[in-house]
Amino acid sequence: MLDGVTGPAYLATASMHVIAWNAALSAVFGDLSPLAPEDRNMLWLVFASPAHRAAIPDWETDARVMLARFRIEFGRHRDDPAFLALIERLQLASAEFRQWWPDHDVSMRGDRAKRFEVHGVGRMELEQSSFMVEESPDMRLVVYTPVDAQSAQKVGLLQRRWNARRARLSSSHP
Repeated sequence: MLDGVTGPAYLATASMHVIAWNAALSAVFGDLSPLAPEDRNMLWLVFASPAHRAAIPDWETDARVMLARFRIEFGRHRDDPAFLALIERLQLASAEFRQWWPDHDVSMRGDRAKRFEVHGVGRMELEQSSFMVEESPDMRLVVYTPVDAQSAQKVGLLQRRWNARRARLSSSHP
């Protein structure tokens, strides 16, 4: 199903651990498969990955919004070891996380349109939509849709580059 979505998309747990993603997500934001499973977490990437952080022009605003959403889920899963381990790791890895975590801001709001800066392509704006998975309410399908023609062209360019790179790699490794 994820590969049927034309824009970047992923499936994540309540603690923002990414468990599946499509090729468009890899093309636009970088391939998650080389990462250790515990690092395939959107909150981790935003706070602890310099490359992902650099790709977000409004980093502080977007990171605070993401953290506020995470707090809501943490409130529902206070004893979940995955949440507790992630919080502990983030406190060690990020000064901003350490500083902001005690604030207790909670919110489901935030701009649905997100701006990203991708090396070699420039800035693009994508609308983020999240959907609960009916059979598993703690799972979310997150889809990014370009908000304008220019952003759509950039996503398309990145996808073509990604597909060409994958084709080269598969032809060189029979």
